[in-house]
Amino acid sequence: MVAPAVPPGARPGQWFPHPLLDPAALSDHARSIDAVHLHFGFEHRTPAQVRTFVTSCRELGIELILTVHDLDNPHLVDQTSHYARLSELVPAARHVVTLTDSAAFEVEALYGSRPAVIPHPFVVAPPLAFQIASRHMPHRTGRKVCIFLKDVRANTVTDPAFFLDLAHGAPETEVHVFAHRSSAEHPLLHAMDRWTHPRVHLHERMPDRLLHETLAAFDVAVLPYLRGSHSGWLEMCRDLSVTVVAPDCGHYGGQADRHGAIQLYSTGDGSSAASAVSRAIALGPLSFGGDRLAQHQQILGAHRLIYSDARRHGPRRLQNTPLGGDQ
Repeated sequence: MVAPAVPPGARPGQWFPHPLLDPAALSDHARSIDAVHLHFGFEHRTPAQVRTFVTSCRELGIELILTVHDLDNPHLVDQTSHYARLSELVPAARHVVTLTDSAAFEVEALYGSRPAVIPHPFVVAPPLAFQIASRHMPHRTGRKVCIFLKDVRANTVTDPAFFLDLAHGAPETEVHVFAHRSSAEHPLLHAMDRWTHPRVHLHERMPDRLLHETLAAFDVAVLPYLRGSHSGWLEMCRDLSVTVVAPDCGHYGGQADRHGAIQLYSTGDGSSAASAVSRAIALGPLSFGGDRLAQHQQILGAHRLIYSDARRHGPRRLQNTPLGGDQ
């Protein structure tokens, strides 16, 4: 595996684009690379640059593996360039993977390649998730609902009416909205400034353990998204036995691990979200409907098969490949 150099000034844990998306950098490291497995993080490249990257992989004898996490890029309002990039990547990839059956059908319909379906892995390690959830579930009220706005990204609902309709439409609940303190000047947060229901909490970016402990105290988590395809945040909620209320766009519903674990609402409609919250509350707590450790081994095994195929067909030996990837 070729580890990217950390850019000057980057914060610990900060995401940055992998430099090997630049064909010149890829060529410099070609002797040590047999395959590139691309998941996301390529929206900074133009479709023409992606085409050049694909051509470079082919000319250098590097196998391209693609996981289509986002059929719609949640960070982009206009999806035209994203679709154009996928139109270059999907047909060129030796192996295409996605996370849900419904997404696989859509990828095939749009781009002509039927992906393998490998589900999203756990986000919170199962032993830790069990420990945290077991500690909090006895103290849940059956009424507490959370919405995490984080830094109010481009795919977040910003109409205050959505949040008011949600809270007032499910009066049996106690709704809490969390947002990063750095977003305090956002118009949505200004509108929420004096609200008592839902209650708004401004906070610094939470370390993972604090985030998991905070989330596990709630019965239901609402994803206030306008677009997207799959969600790691959803998987984190389910690791902690929190029921998820998600929009009906994308393929969030396809990530359900058991009946009732994900309740869908009409995207952008607060009243519809309130109804979904009420349904989730009525079902009571739902732990993850499966064995996360066994699933993880299956995910690793599926990736081993893909990488083994790349090794057989590529001109070089695959070395130090990170199995399982960041799906």
